[in-house]
Amino acid sequence: MFQSQVVVLIAGLFALQMAVVCAVLRRSPGMGRSGLSSWAIGDLIVTLAVVLLAAHVMRPAWPLDAVPELVLTAGLSMMVYGTRHFVGRPGRGMVLLALNVPGLAARAAHAVEHGFSPATPAVAALPEPAVAALTLAASVIQILLLLELVRITVPRVPLKRGTGRLAALSLILVALACTTLIGVLIAPAVVMLVDHRHLPAVTSHDGIIVLLVFGMVGLSVSFALMAHDRLRRMLERRARHDDLTDVLSRGAFWEELEATCKKAERAKQPVTVAFVDLDHFKAINDLYGHLAGDSVLRHFAGLLRRNAPPHAVIGRLGGEEFAIVMPNTTMETGRAASLRLNSLVRATPCPSDPDPIAYTVSIGMAERREGENADAVMRRADRALYDAKLMGRNCVSSHDNGDAPGMPRRPRVREDERGGEHASPDGAIKRQP
Repeated sequence: MFQSQVVVLIAGLFALQMAVVCAVLRRSPGMGRSGLSSWAIGDLIVTLAVVLLAAHVMRPAWPLDAVPELVLTAGLSMMVYGTRHFVGRPGRGMVLLALNVPGLAARAAHAVEHGFSPATPAVAALPEPAVAALTLAASVIQILLLLELVRITVPRVPLKRGTGRLAALSLILVALACTTLIGVLIAPAVVMLVDHRHLPAVTSHDGIIVLLVFGMVGLSVSFALMAHDRLRRMLERRARHDDLTDVLSRGAFWEELEATCKKAERAKQPVTVAFVDLDHFKAINDLYGHLAGDSVLRHFAGLLRRNAPPHAVIGRLGGEEFAIVMPNTTMETGRAASLRLNSLVRATPCPSDPDPIAYTVSIGMAERREGENADAVMRRADRALYDAKLMGRNCVSSHDNGDAPGMPRRPRVREDERGGEHASPDGAIKRQP
């Protein structure tokens, strides 16, 4: 018996430590509404249940029969509540509250009615059949809560990868194992209840308590790993994405471009790169202010994300310069996408007070040549962008594969104010409005 008490107390200490872990994760940026507070409270309730169990063992005269089981049920309810918030499905708080209040209220009402005092312990003690009934009810509710945890977590498994998926699977397995073992332990009592026989006198359900305490600690570890995986991915995304525009930062964009070029070289597939610059952006900052300039950058990035070709890689290279990598895309297809983007930007001013801010973009394009690396193709796209600026901006210029190194770039395609194409002085394709 002493060894069993020590084991339960150790499990209680683990639960206390997991409460601290959840509280620390909760203080990390971006983790404020991830259910960690509920899990920390749940672990503290588990610790309280262990303390109550130890008090009941050390002071058998105290009227604590069935109280640890009911408290554990409340802690498990908090964990389910936190998990629902974690997966973005908050609610059912009243349902979980309704599952816990009746048992605790019945036990408290009995203690209040007869008075609670260690000097008169027998007065407040529940009859043994009532203890058995409360314990059985708590166990059934615990099974329902564990199955709810499984139901919430299973749809998340395909959405996760690596550590997050393993943590979700471990939480499901621990919940199912606890459900099975609790069901086996209470099966005889359920059979007697179905057969309309009196429940046996129950003075201790240490087996269920020990099992559930360790199970809840295991659930807390799995959930903490899931939360840590979310935090890690969040930090990785912040490290790779530009804070203002939410597209890839310069370093992350170059990594993706290099990987795309290597993949295209192996698969012998085309890759087209577009280098985009917002026209006269300094004038926008000077005229409307830097906050308005930031709004324009965010507005353009939003248009870019919503209208970029499928599987395109978008990055901000600095200031008002952006770039788009279009895998498995020829120059003609990429030019068509860039012309649409150019027209869309011109037709969609950035909302501002008192008047929208109209702006345009210049785009330089290049298609990757065989054996060409990321730096070379971006250098040619940059030269095409320079040509677009020489043409007066608000246009699309391309550096085709047919050009020999060092030769003038062609064709230089420009859209006029009506959406038609203009020819550059050296004879590029043009379309009159």
